[in-house]
Amino acid sequence: MTDSADMDSRSGTDVAAAARALSAALDGLDAALGPVLAKTARLETRMREADAMTEDRGRLAAQLDEALEARRLREAEFEDLSRQTREEIDLTIQALKQAMSSQATSTQATSTQGGAGQGSSSHG
Repeated sequence: MTDSADMDSRSGTDVAAAARALSAALDGLDAALGPVLAKTARLETRMREADAMTEDRGRLAAQLDEALEARRLREAEFEDLSRQTREEIDLTIQALKQAMSSQATSTQATSTQGGAGQGSSSHG
């Protein structure tokens, strides 16, 4: 029975040694995984930041598209107003030219008639 007791004693020692070895291996694994887990956490944070930037970029691109469309509409409106203004100015210039031409013709006719009437009354 001493052999059996020795075996039981050695098995208990072997189990305790195995438990210590397992504990040491787990501690080593934990120590090795610590930096990996920290790096993973940093990468996850960066990934969330990149996702947020991607969303912001999409939102800003949509705002830029809206602003460009609004600018295009304003430019088209400005061009239309500019064209209308030019047409109105041209019409005004034409009306002024006609009025000045009519005035000049009327003034010439009046001076021609007035000059003829004055000549006959001075002779008579």
